[in-house]
Amino acid sequence: MENMMTGATEIRKVLEGSPLFRELTADELDQVVPICREAAYAAGLSVIAEGDAARDLYVVDEGKVMVEMNLSAYPGMVQSALIEHIPPGEPFGWSAAAGSRVYTMTARCLEQTRVVAIDGQKLLDLFDVNPVIGFKVMSGLVEVVSQRVSSVIHSALQ
Repeated sequence: MENMMTGATEIRKVLEGSPLFRELTADELDQVVPICREAAYAAGLSVIAEGDAARDLYVVDEGKVMVEMNLSAYPGMVQSALIEHIPPGEPFGWSAAAGSRVYTMTARCLEQTRVVAIDGQKLLDLFDVNPVIGFKVMSGLVEVVSQRVSSVIHSALQ
């Protein structure tokens, strides 16, 4: 991570490469960029934690994020389980965009990682003002969730 992102231009590039935002027009992206910020995390740090208030949706710019959740194997025994790895361009923390109050999983950086954080409430407010943006982003989210669920199921069956 030699250089930090350079603001709106780099944030825009990250969003354009994300399956959640790639169907947006230039004008629509112009409405999303102002509710974004850039952030960097060291290896081993958690970006979000299961049970925390869901405030932001994230897209990985550089690095790799591991998503895990606590599972109860039987009463009294809770174990952390790896759900998936999130590579550059991919989103995580979508509870904030889905209107959920809490994150359902923990996202931890496996290496130095840069992300674009999108304010979840402001994104939902934008969907109210511009339902076309909401439809496009939520369609992208459904596609991402579907692919990830299929991948997890496929891995579990092997």
